[in-house]
Amino acid sequence: MLLVSLPVAAQRLTVNGYISDSITGEALIGATIGRPDGKITTSSNTFGYYTLSLPSEKTSVRVSCVGYKSCDFSLTLSGDTTINIALKPESIELAEVVIKEKNTLGNSSAGFVSIPISRLKAVPILFGEADIIKSLALTPGITTGNEGTTGLLVRGGTPDQNLILLDDATVYNTAHLFGLVSVFNSDAIKNVDLYKAGFPARYGGRLSSVFDIAMKEGNRKTQNKELTVGLVSSRLLWEGPLSNQAKYAGKTSFLVAARSSYLTAFLLPKYLLFKAGKAKNYFNYWLYDVNAKINFQVSPRSQFFASIYHGNDFYSAQEGIVIDRNKVGLSWGNTTVTVRYNHILRPRLFLKSIGSFSRYRYGISAANFKKQGKKWEESNSLESLSSVNDWTHKTAFEWFLGSAQTLRFGVQTSLYTYRPVVFKTTFDLPDDSLSSLNTSIYTQEFSAFAEYEFTLGSWFKANAGGRLIGMNVQGRTYKNIEPRISANILLPGNLSLKGAYTQMNQYTHLLTNNSVGLPNDVWVPVTKTILPASSEQYTLGISKTFGADIELSVDVYCKTLLNLIDYASGASFFGSFDKSWQSLIEQNGEGRIRGLELFVNKTKGAFTGWVGYTLSKNERRFDRIDNGDWYASNFDRRHILSLVGNYTHPIFNYSFSASWVYQSGAPVSMPIAIYKKFDEGQISPDDSPSVLYGKRNNVRLPAYHKLDVSYSFDVHTSKHKTARMTFGVYNVYNRVNPYYLTLQIKSFPVLDPFTPLVGPYKGFTSSVNKVGVLPLLPYISYSIKL
Repeated sequence: MLLVSLPVAAQRLTVNGYISDSITGEALIGATIGRPDGKITTSSNTFGYYTLSLPSEKTSVRVSCVGYKSCDFSLTLSGDTTINIALKPESIELAEVVIKEKNTLGNSSAGFVSIPISRLKAVPILFGEADIIKSLALTPGITTGNEGTTGLLVRGGTPDQNLILLDDATVYNTAHLFGLVSVFNSDAIKNVDLYKAGFPARYGGRLSSVFDIAMKEGNRKTQNKELTVGLVSSRLLWEGPLSNQAKYAGKTSFLVAARSSYLTAFLLPKYLLFKAGKAKNYFNYWLYDVNAKINFQVSPRSQFFASIYHGNDFYSAQEGIVIDRNKVGLSWGNTTVTVRYNHILRPRLFLKSIGSFSRYRYGISAANFKKQGKKWEESNSLESLSSVNDWTHKTAFEWFLGSAQTLRFGVQTSLYTYRPVVFKTTFDLPDDSLSSLNTSIYTQEFSAFAEYEFTLGSWFKANAGGRLIGMNVQGRTYKNIEPRISANILLPGNLSLKGAYTQMNQYTHLLTNNSVGLPNDVWVPVTKTILPASSEQYTLGISKTFGADIELSVDVYCKTLLNLIDYASGASFFGSFDKSWQSLIEQNGEGRIRGLELFVNKTKGAFTGWVGYTLSKNERRFDRIDNGDWYASNFDRRHILSLVGNYTHPIFNYSFSASWVYQSGAPVSMPIAIYKKFDEGQISPDDSPSVLYGKRNNVRLPAYHKLDVSYSFDVHTSKHKTARMTFGVYNVYNRVNPYYLTLQIKSFPVLDPFTPLVGPYKGFTSSVNKVGVLPLLPYISYSIKL
């Protein structure tokens, strides 16, 4: 379908417009338009906009996009022309789960991954939901770590070193259910671009990766409702045009996607038993999230978007049955808001202006109760809260100098409010200590960027640019220049050689516990004494296609990190009531990461899948840790192997999927001894002993591995609707993968015949136990369009 406007009076012969889905009106990202011989081509940007320079004589044009039928037509131009193109979707077999399509090896940059959302559902996952984070974690160089970790580890980086953008707003935590499910509802997601190297200059502020995630715009043509019901959670999608008036036809849309768990209902019987004194413990868990978006085409040249995400997790547990009870609670959640205005200043000049707000909150609490008669009275309590607020404005331009040249430039400003720790407690603490601990930190960040992307024929493509970035905090200003360059060379024999070099700086940190126990993650900023972290990365890769459906790629990389921070040995915010967070950390750390990634991908046919392998070494060094020696980073995973396979029957449309992943155990800091100092005349046998730590990360957890399987098939309802039924099993062979370790200390009486005793004192023994999260879990989900 083509909508052609009258030629615009201009000297240059330029074709511009939007490429969209003919059924929903959604803009298509990365659609290719140009001459069929490939000599003059361009791609649509993140909003479906394209511009193409063509000769005035009659020219053939082809438009194509993954998952859509190609469109061919002829043009004879006499001036600049606007052509909006709507492509028809074609049936895509569920089996075609790919990372990149054939003939894109010379177009994508080093370290770039893009997975079509429509193809993620073939990967077996927990609770029967497609999960973009879990799917990405099965590709080389990326992992989610052990169960219970709350972020992606990309090429040895830490979770805070990933810039995760949802409609240009920063998402600070990607985890639901202790990292078992991501916060991204696949029903609401349109596109995901991942950069683990070769970062374009338009992105900044992180060291390891960029996840640019775009929400759907909503169906501009008709209303659509979808419901998916699972064993422990359900989700709902509702989208359509905002108005049915003729003058707004195809110009407006809305989308609402929501999901919620109902684990609470399954856990209610255990809670009732606990309240009745018939159970020693119980726990409760609840999560929810909501995505919403509106889209309005103000004029043929202007568009307005507004989107919101909000989600939360709540966990609580209690134990104790006689006279004492303990209660622990955890909660965390993200909120993002984005307002964006796009405008075509000229056919070759595209403007986007974006305002965004992001907030992340994390809280942990503990309380003790004693039984007074028939009632439980709180004896003491402690609550620790942490948060970060982010206000950002960005203005960016895309200047299409020609079909083979694009210049992008812009500016960005951000205001941050950090509250690393806010304590509330019944313990007797000095007011000045609480005031010092609960102090907020305000920062301002500014940046300007420019990048030049160009191609030479069909064999060479490059992106070169730089970013100027600075930050004001506590009266000090930091400034840095970040050069970036990446290049691809397409060689004979379907061989592609890629390389990239980047420098990055980061002005925020995530403090993560190194010792055993529950994770305790807190965002903290650069200060006048804590310097920004920086990285330098070199990447070299080679890729080759075999036949029409097998791709092989090998990447090697070298990354250096400076000015890292980390907790001092055994330190954490929770329990350090009389110290500021800056006194609990080590500074000026260094990191070095070396790695090799191998990826074999079968992209077509009834059977598809991939094999991914990563070999890496990830080390850190601090002057005051282990006498300045190098030690294994918390996020070091020496070997990671993933196998993913999917078979779809070409006629009956059922599919069977399986994935298996193995990774080396994570390093952790374990105590090497416990001790007790007995002052003369001060023997107190009830006091707990002190714990002595040895080398940093001196022990590795057991290796992590598990197998997941799923089976899906179509069901035709009595009202002639088509539904999708999915059965699956998580952790098929019931592997106990450790979530965290517990240190148990037991005391026993000791009699000393040679020393007069004031009273019996005690000796101590200790043991370490691993705690798993999920055993073998079957699941079922049912999805239907309403």
